[in-house]
Amino acid sequence: MGAGVAALLVVWQLLSLTVSPAIMASPADTAVALAGLAWGSKLWIELLITLRRMVVGLAVGAAAGWVLGIVAGVQPRIRAFFEPLRWVTMTIPAVIIAVLAMLWFGLGDPAVMFTVAVIVFPTMYVNTMSGVSTIDSRLTEMGRVYRFTRRLLLTEIYLPGIASPVMAGLTLATGVAVRAVVLAEVLGAMTGIGHAFSRAMAYLETPELFAWIVVLLALMAVIEFGVLQPLKKRVMRWRKEAQ
Repeated sequence: MGAGVAALLVVWQLLSLTVSPAIMASPADTAVALAGLAWGSKLWIELLITLRRMVVGLAVGAAAGWVLGIVAGVQPRIRAFFEPLRWVTMTIPAVIIAVLAMLWFGLGDPAVMFTVAVIVFPTMYVNTMSGVSTIDSRLTEMGRVYRFTRRLLLTEIYLPGIASPVMAGLTLATGVAVRAVVLAEVLGAMTGIGHAFSRAMAYLETPELFAWIVVLLALMAVIEFGVLQPLKKRVMRWRKEAQ
């Protein structure tokens, strides 16, 4: 992984030497701009605003996709009922969802959170529903033979069976949520990383623009390696214990 990061930095440096500084900032200029943002309060304020919006939107969208995915995977009629919703949320471009959210909620937190929730919903829904459909039918039949309650069926068969696809869906949904929150902030917010990114682009402050890109990459790295991977290990360990 370290070699890959080094290769990206080398390519970045070479590209910055061949084009105008107004188009691409060098790694050194980006580092200076990033240090300037971190020295003051701007970076931390914008980061916390964006993180709060992303976490709320991701939690709502992922929870809805998880619950409805389980229900739809168990009940084919309910799956057919929700199929148009799945198709619509997967088909409409993210920018249109963001624009509609602005029309319905105005500028600010509700529009951004709604956009994130709607965009991440189908990823979690499809992964959860697919996980339910791959559970061995003999296990569910055994549960019915032994007259498991719905709670036991859920905790002893369905949840352990869908743990892997759900974690894969959550990882994908988190990456989608980072992009979605920035898009929504660019279009419909006056604060947050997306808004700061848009301002830097409007004033041709290219080093600051690239600094915000680095901040987003760092944010995703912290979430993936600091939250998602430990959570995945814990869930997989619980799955083995449950089985």
